[in-house]
Amino acid sequence: MTGAQVDPLGSGDPATLGRYELLGRLASGGMGRIYLARDADGQLVAVKTLLAEGVVSDVERRRFTREVGLAQRVDSTFTARVREAAPRAEKPWMAIDYIAAPSLSELVRTAGVLPASAVQWLAAGTAEALVTLHGEGIIHRDLKPQNILLPLPGPRVIDFGISHANDLTRTSLTLGTIAFTSPEQARGEPSTEASDVYSLGATLFHLALGRPPYRADSDTLGLLAQVQRGQLDLDGLPKELTNLIRPCLAADPAERPVPAEMLARFRQSLAGLPVSQGGRRWLPPRWTDLIGAYERHGRDLARGAGIGVGDTGPVGVAGDQPTGVVPPPGPTLVLPEEREQAERAERERAEQADRAERAERERAEQAGRAARERAQQEQALRARERRREEERKKQQKKERKRAQQEAERQRRERVENEERERAEKEAARLRAAEARARQRASRTPAASASAGLSPRTDRPAPRPAPPRAPAPTRSGRGSAFVTWLVVLSVVALVVWLVS
Repeated sequence: MTGAQVDPLGSGDPATLGRYELLGRLASGGMGRIYLARDADGQLVAVKTLLAEGVVSDVERRRFTREVGLAQRVDSTFTARVREAAPRAEKPWMAIDYIAAPSLSELVRTAGVLPASAVQWLAAGTAEALVTLHGEGIIHRDLKPQNILLPLPGPRVIDFGISHANDLTRTSLTLGTIAFTSPEQARGEPSTEASDVYSLGATLFHLALGRPPYRADSDTLGLLAQVQRGQLDLDGLPKELTNLIRPCLAADPAERPVPAEMLARFRQSLAGLPVSQGGRRWLPPRWTDLIGAYERHGRDLARGAGIGVGDTGPVGVAGDQPTGVVPPPGPTLVLPEEREQAERAERERAEQADRAERAERERAEQAGRAARERAQQEQALRARERRREEERKKQQKKERKRAQQEAERQRRERVENEERERAEKEAARLRAAEARARQRASRTPAASASAGLSPRTDRPAPRPAPPRAPAPTRSGRGSAFVTWLVVLSVVALVVWLVS
């Protein structure tokens, strides 16, 4: 095998897309084609187009635009980097780094299984790719050996775009996909990050034993039933890989580790060993030989050679010899019934994508409404708390005012009582003085008669001591006036009696 299959361009293929010169076809399917292309600097890229032939519908353009957006958010050494994209062009396209490397499925099929240490090394690189994807909110949903390429620097996870934006259905599952699908996906349930972890565990098991973690005596439906039940067959799994792979294959998604834990565990296992991230330190020679053949083929492609070379066998063939270009294939006859079925299936996939997109929007709107309702409830609660605090302060102010008024009333009552007591004492003193004056008056006429003196001319009448004016008080003019009136009345009475 000299490298990836690159077929020549057909008559309907464009010669360029953007600034990239198309060299040949890498893959073709119902949703579009992937071309091998080269920029002005001689760098190879894989250009993915949406429907190389035909009119692009609005639904398909939206899906492709979403795929481009997802891919551009990912920036990791262990994924293929998006260089440029034109989702709104007449023929939408996206240029991705071309990785001249075999897939894990081809390596296992051609070069055999891996030792435990190499499996751990590949687990670390793939887990790091998942850490990046999950950090951007992207779930791969179809992680399997076919979607992991392996150049010598480390694994590269590919194909995490729009083709897997919706959960896989039972009708779209193939035997190669079912073997690496999580139980919840096989049951038609939504995929989560834990689903990717399960697929990673099944992929690692395949690298170590060359088979899926299920019994091999089942057809497609039988295998699907095993996956749905989580009915595993882990016989032959090396002990040093049990703690790595078995937790990933837990039937309950909550019991599976997260990729960051797997990555930390691998790094911890490297403590004290020579630091080397390259594949030559971990991979057996038969694997590195095949990877080297792909690298040489990639260099040939960059020079323009090797177009049309197919996968002729498991043995690496020198790719430095120039080869001719395979003539374009003849037209393929398609029966009307098959074309109608393909178109109907494509419409159904587009409708499913639209339904999934609408459901996603509805979930986002529901989440937004729920967030707004929570914010409104919190705002109303804060407003009620503020009103209660204001009412409490008003009540405290009223209580303080009532207390002040009550203290003032008690003070006035105390002053009035004191004034009343003083007035009563003064009146009692005046009454006592009046009584004494009457007594003297009753004795004075008899003494005067015995002496032959007139009581009116003998001596002048004694003047009574002027009454003391009461001290002014705050009880008001009314009470002072009454007091003075009483005092003057008593004085007038005493003067009249004496005179």
